[in-house]
Parts: sequence; C-alpha cells; structure tokens
Amino acid sequence: MAHDPGQVPPARVSPRDASDRTLGLISIWQVLRKLCWEIELLNAIPKQIPLGARPQNILHVQDARLYAAINAASTNIALVDWLYHSIRDDRDLIERAEVVLAGIQIDSDTNFMRSLREISKIVNACHQICSANKHFHLRRPQQDFKIMVGEIVLEQSDGTAQLATVAHVVQNGAGQDGRGSVDAMLADSAIWWEDVLSRIGFPGRDLHFPALQV
Repeated sequence: MAHDPGQVPPARVSPRDASDRTLGLISIWQVLRKLCWEIELLNAIPKQIPLGARPQNILHVQDARLYAAINAASTNIALVDWLYHSIRDDRDLIERAEVVLAGIQIDSDTNFMRSLREISKIVNACHQICSANKHFHLRRPQQDFKIMVGEIVLEQSDGTAQLATVAHVVQNGAGQDGRGSVDAMLADSAIWWEDVLSRIGFPGRDLHFPALQV
C-alpha cells in the first residue's frame, strides 16, 4: 500500500509504567512472592487421583498440576521483564546485575531475555513452556529442547489404581543438567530468583517476605 505524503504518520507510542493495572504489584519482590504462592499451589494439588473416579473439584482433575506449572513458568518470564525495567535506569543496579549475571546484556529487553536464557537453564525452560503455550506454531523452536508429559498408573494394595501425570524437561546434549522434573525446576526457580535479587541488592525483601522463606 502506497504511503500518502499528505498523511501524517501516527506518533510512536512510548512504553509507560503499568503499575496502575497490576492489582497492586509495584515491586519485583511482590512478583517473586506471587511465584512462591504459585509453587505452593502446585504442591497443594494432589499428585495422584483415583483412576476413573469423578473429580472432586478443579484441583482434583488430571491436568491441574500442568495448569499450575504453566502459570508458575509464566511468572518466571514476568520476572525477567520486571528485572530488566527495574535496573535499566539505575547505574548501580546495572553494575551489580552485570556482576551477578555474568554475560547479561542490558541494551534492549530482547537481548536481555536472550542472554538471561543462556545464563539460566530455568529461565530458558520457562521461556520454552510459555512460548509454546502462547503460540500454536513456533517459527524457530529450540531443536534440542522438549517437555515430556506422561501418565503413570499406580496399583494400590487394595486393588484400586491411582493415576499420576508427570512432566520432565529434556535438553539433549546437556547431560543430567538438562534433565529433570518440571515441578523440581519450578521450585528451584524461586530459590534462584531470591538469590539473584538479593545479590543485586534490591531493597524491600523484608517488607514483602516478613515471615516467609523462599
């Protein structure tokens, strides 16, 4: 379509603070607390359900743990964006982040995400999960990465059977470090983020985690 020289192009819209629509989340520590809550919810969902039984409620359905895992992975990726925007205008925070996260790139949010995925296998795994759930087709998927989901039927001593759904990360070529349970990976993610934010020196941890341990 030809451009009309007499038409003034629309002004470029600059990103703006979105804290007026985050339901009260204004600190990166609050986002980490949300991740901890989601991991607690994941742990509260039954790991096994009676085979063939009618679900008691939404937390007792076969896929409930997978839904909770997707939400926790999404919050991990939200933390990447919060981290980038929380440090980008503070020279001291940038310098500490470059020490804590060796190899991090601060020049753009895209490069920040790309470099953090290379630094952290957890961030990369969460990115893969979220991208695949957001987009039906992936144009350039990471070829050596996949999440394997399976069902296990466990026979009980009373003759009944329990059904468990399990999910594992598999990154070919990374050895044992590239394999493991999704549940364990998400639990480790909260510990990893707490360590990173504390070492960078973000204030407010005690305010948002007054009696909780990550």
